[in-house]
Amino acid sequence: MKKLTSLLFTMALVCSLQTKAYAQGDISLGGGIAYGFDIEEIGIQIGGTYGLNEDMRLGADIIYWLIGDDSFMGESFSYTFLEINANFNYIFYNEDDLMLYGIGTLGIHYADVDVNIQGFTGSESDTELGLGIGAGLEYNLGGLKLYAEPRLFLSGFDQFAVSAGVRIPI
Repeated sequence: MKKLTSLLFTMALVCSLQTKAYAQGDISLGGGIAYGFDIEEIGIQIGGTYGLNEDMRLGADIIYWLIGDDSFMGESFSYTFLEINANFNYIFYNEDDLMLYGIGTLGIHYADVDVNIQGFTGSESDTELGLGIGAGLEYNLGGLKLYAEPRLFLSGFDQFAVSAGVRIPI
């Protein structure tokens, strides 16, 4: 938790030290869906971005994986998987309403399993810090921005995921 607080403080400090604004209203909020290839499940994603300058922006997102519950012959299993990610985007191309960017991610991944077997109830959870890399594509439609982002986590809960959705500039 101390590392997360330090990271968030550093991100806030970097944002506050910018002397030149990238563009008026270069904050976008939105959401979409994600698919995790290792867990083979769909997730719901919400997040946003903040432009630092023409070449860089910060972002954050949360993905709640829709794992659900399983039951078999009176036994039940309940799963919760969640990611909280801080993202750095380096913009390679930004012309004609199309943006291409690289993604570096620091994420906190949380997993919880609750079990009820013949009256025995138990729970186990795990939290991992993960580093990820990826790429993004964003198309500006004026009032909406469509995005797609494949991302690979190299540590934590290793996973390749693809997310897509919309962002609304505010």
